[in-house]
Amino acid sequence: MTSRAIAAIIGSLSMLIHIALPASAGSEQWAGSGDGSIWAGVQTGTPDSAGTWNGVACSWTVETAYDSGIGSGSNAPISMEIDGIEYVLYTRTCGTSWSSVWVPQISEAQLGQQASALVRASIPAPRLQMAPNANSAVVLVSTWFWADSTWWRPVSATAWIPTPDGVIWATAVATPSTITFATEDSVVDSAITESVTCIGPGPDWNLGWGDDLDSPCSYEYEHASTAHPSGRFDARVSVAWTIEWTSSSGAGGSLPGWTSSSSLLVRVQELHALVR
Repeated sequence: MTSRAIAAIIGSLSMLIHIALPASAGSEQWAGSGDGSIWAGVQTGTPDSAGTWNGVACSWTVETAYDSGIGSGSNAPISMEIDGIEYVLYTRTCGTSWSSVWVPQISEAQLGQQASALVRASIPAPRLQMAPNANSAVVLVSTWFWADSTWWRPVSATAWIPTPDGVIWATAVATPSTITFATEDSVVDSAITESVTCIGPGPDWNLGWGDDLDSPCSYEYEHASTAHPSGRFDARVSVAWTIEWTSSSGAGGSLPGWTSSSSLLVRVQELHALVR
């Protein structure tokens, strides 16, 4: 490849990779299609096959600088550094089709970190159910809370790169572990100070159980919110997630966890018995 062509590719891809791989995420993808497409950076989703293309075997060639105008060059691989990561330029040839591939020189552990960033961004806000519901809580009656069963499930994401030795990938899986319900419980406007944490999504309340059965995921209000300036108590539900990663080589382990949360307002009433 001539030095002029190299300069043109590097110039365009320097801007491309800055856009495609921001330091905070490092997980977007850029891929073309057809002859002469350019692949740059870490890909996401289902890994491609680096060794075949439409059933055709592929070969990889590392690009070195050569100027046909003067008939000389260097045997050193063409590379560049973006945000502290080195990229080496290869040409992948599959039959009559070819692609220029900037292969980032990163480890599977680094891919695991990028997959973790992807999975954290994919975790939805908690969906909470309550009994009594948030508009009908009652003083000194346990308010059950539990996570929606369609929401309480693992979330996964995969980051991968094509290389001459095959696809290298890492998958991160986030699993919900605990749920915390935190709330105001005062007749004056105050910060959220009361909380209950339980393991798992919490048991669903059943109408046939009445008010006598206890749940580890419940909170008993001591004050009515009717005297509160807003008429409702601020509350927050938080879910702690554990994150594990695996990779194409079998390497993996635990990564820092994550907490997702959402806010709600709870109306708490005080019931008075009528004595005759």
